[in-house]
Amino acid sequence: MKSQQISSQKTLLLLILVMISFNLLVKQCGKAPHHNNSPKTTIVRDTVWQTKTDTFKVQTLKYQTVYVNKDEMQTIYENRPQTKDSSLLVKARVYKDTLSNDDIDIFSYNLVEGNLLGSEILYKLKVPREITITKTIEYPKTYKSGLYLFSEIGGNQAIFDNISLGLQYNRKGKWFVSYRANLNQLQQPTHNIGIGVRLFK
Repeated sequence: MKSQQISSQKTLLLLILVMISFNLLVKQCGKAPHHNNSPKTTIVRDTVWQTKTDTFKVQTLKYQTVYVNKDEMQTIYENRPQTKDSSLLVKARVYKDTLSNDDIDIFSYNLVEGNLLGSEILYKLKVPREITITKTIEYPKTYKSGLYLFSEIGGNQAIFDNISLGLQYNRKGKWFVSYRANLNQLQQPTHNIGIGVRLFK
């Protein structure tokens, strides 16, 4: 009876070794696809045009007094030059104003001396705006097969002498087989074989 039990244990142990060798051979022959475990980040840019209507009202209360050359209207002096003939100069007013919001800046300039001598409107457009949306896509977890060497130690309240050594083969986190030898009695060690499957993903 004892010889049959030892024979069955050897058969199971041999079967486990054959399965482990077969899986290792398959792993070496077949190239597993490369998985990048780091998260993949995709940046998507979109342009949004926002149409708005604003009324630009030129202010006519605040002004700056300047002096303009009659022959050259582009020549403007903030202070009356002493070297110039006063008959060649015209006293005028400069009106400046600015309209500014999130979308645009508008600058107005008007030169007035009874009649409008010159006018400018400048603008700086701030739209379209660029909206940046970041999306993170995480790859699912990948499990690798592996062969593990483990040991156990334990006992009960009376004695603490349970020492064992074992091997476990884990197949990509799906199932495993294990072999453990209890070394309490080196002359007659006990042998244990286990198998398990993953219950939850």
